[in-house]
Amino acid sequence: MTDHVTRIVAVIALLTGSLAAAAELAPLEAYGKLPTYDMFELSPSGKLGASRVTVDGQDMVLVIDIDRNEFLTGANAEHVNPRWLRFVDDNQLILVAGETMRKLAVRNQFDFSQGFALDISTGEIQTLLRRAEYLHPYQSGLGRIVGKDPDSNNIYMPAFVKPRHGGGSPVNAVYRVDLGRKRAKVAVWGNQHTIDWFLDANGSPIAREDFNDEKNVHRIWAVSKDGDEKDLLYEEESELRTVSTVGVTAERDALVLLISTEDAGGWSYYLMSLADGAISGPVLATEGREIGRVITDINRVVYGVEYSGFKPSYAFFDEELHERVSAQQHRMADVASRLVSWSDDFQRLVFEIEGGWSSGAYVVFEKGELQPVMVGQSRPGIVGEQVVPVQITEYEARDGMTIPALVTAMNSVREAGPAPLVVLPHGGPESHDRYGFDWLAQFIASRGYVVLQPQFRGSDGFGHEHTVAGNGEWGGKMQSDLDDGVNFLIEQGIADPERVCMVGASYGGYAALAAGAFSPDMYRCVAAIAGVSDLRKMLQRKRSERGRDDWVLDYWEGLYGAGASDKEILRSISPAFHADAFKAPVLLIHGKKDTVVNIEQSKLMRKALRKAGKDVTYVELKGEDHWLTQEETRIETLQAVAAFIDKHL
Repeated sequence: MTDHVTRIVAVIALLTGSLAAAAELAPLEAYGKLPTYDMFELSPSGKLGASRVTVDGQDMVLVIDIDRNEFLTGANAEHVNPRWLRFVDDNQLILVAGETMRKLAVRNQFDFSQGFALDISTGEIQTLLRRAEYLHPYQSGLGRIVGKDPDSNNIYMPAFVKPRHGGGSPVNAVYRVDLGRKRAKVAVWGNQHTIDWFLDANGSPIAREDFNDEKNVHRIWAVSKDGDEKDLLYEEESELRTVSTVGVTAERDALVLLISTEDAGGWSYYLMSLADGAISGPVLATEGREIGRVITDINRVVYGVEYSGFKPSYAFFDEELHERVSAQQHRMADVASRLVSWSDDFQRLVFEIEGGWSSGAYVVFEKGELQPVMVGQSRPGIVGEQVVPVQITEYEARDGMTIPALVTAMNSVREAGPAPLVVLPHGGPESHDRYGFDWLAQFIASRGYVVLQPQFRGSDGFGHEHTVAGNGEWGGKMQSDLDDGVNFLIEQGIADPERVCMVGASYGGYAALAAGAFSPDMYRCVAAIAGVSDLRKMLQRKRSERGRDDWVLDYWEGLYGAGASDKEILRSISPAFHADAFKAPVLLIHGKKDTVVNIEQSKLMRKALRKAGKDVTYVELKGEDHWLTQEETRIETLQAVAAFIDKHL
């Protein structure tokens, strides 16, 4: 532990010290490195801060006293790989970690997660629910917290458990976990259709949410302290849920629901009374803004919402808090600022800032203070002068739809006239790019290319109509939206029509392959990272993993505009069946442990292209998942992409 302490103290000095400005080009490795400072979290009192810290390849969790700027404790996170952090109090920090693994009883690889508790006074880290009775051995999402007992060390964690009487499917229960003695016991039992629980201030259940995938029935119940059903508050028959329960009000007299309605133009928040199920609202609604996430505490009490778009904004039930957050964001208008953590009394707020003059940093605002305190820089190897400017713009698709977009380019490149262009569509596809520091876009732009990130129809964050316009448009209008963005930059004199490449990951990888198949004369090269090439195979795999009745199949069939049995439709929009049409060379990159898009998708594409006699390069990332979470493979990916586009553009 002493070596870790020495290294962490040195890290604090690095993160809080001043950095010399540098005008020269940042090395490739600086973009591929994982953020030095990530996942910043305040303790309930606001006195302590915790973060994941990565320096020289060593992964640590660091806890500091913010006022004194002193190291308190830390833990080697190399084998824990935390995905999020949360303080229970000023003595206990919960880490939730994930790992892609394979078990004998499970057909495919799956994403397993686990919760750990770090004792701040001793520095000891222990696994939660490790020997919990009834715990089912194979599950993802483990480590989530739905409540804390204010008068004890008990927290409440949902998990799938084996049925008490043997046999049958696992059921969703809630464990009472004593952090003092590290013991866990089932506090309340659900059933095989239970998907969520909501508790009162003392840790007793007040509501349960069920979804029967076989019968497509969604129900919300008011329950007793033992979890028994009291009153049916809500019931709907639907293949896909149109209501999502996200939290409770501070008084615990209502649930906060996210409901999709045509009247509200998409998703909006409503309140459901626990007394009679009456629904009121919408609440915290802002015309023209799409809700991105809810702002809650460890007990899932809802205080406000974050709205999506290129730059996030916020609305809170408390007017004073709302005005204070708005004022702080206004002071940081030249960067994107995202509220990431807060003290229980909201006297201290932590924002992550990116873009403009920052490659990423965390700042703490104290109520009544005008100047923030920087507590960590995400990428100290890339200083402000090296951040490539990002411009927010929009263009018109061929059918008249407005497509928001980001254009990243050095001023010298933009002013010099038509430049080589890299189109970088995002994954999802129900996702969106953000104004900030996109490590892949920034790297490519820093090398003299213009980077276009179109928010094609089907993207979220820009209104319900924009999102649903993508349903059934894979390989169709979603694809032509990208081509129209290229033509827009050509008409503006920014892009060289003879030097255009598309690079994308996940859905963006599909889009890159579709560009090669369906717009072969427009693109000089295409690179797909974890891309989909055969939609029918994708659906078949989802069915094999989740079963015929799972709602996920209904979701994907709605996006594709066809079911697994519609062979001809799926073949017509699957790049693997159009390898003969490719003219551009292709780069395929895929992680071996990808549980979202199986590596077979890239192997199928490679086989089809080789059979058609096309130019294809294949890179397999050992030990990597869907999100490129390892530093070594991120750097390997950048090296492959850089060599590829430099060669062909």
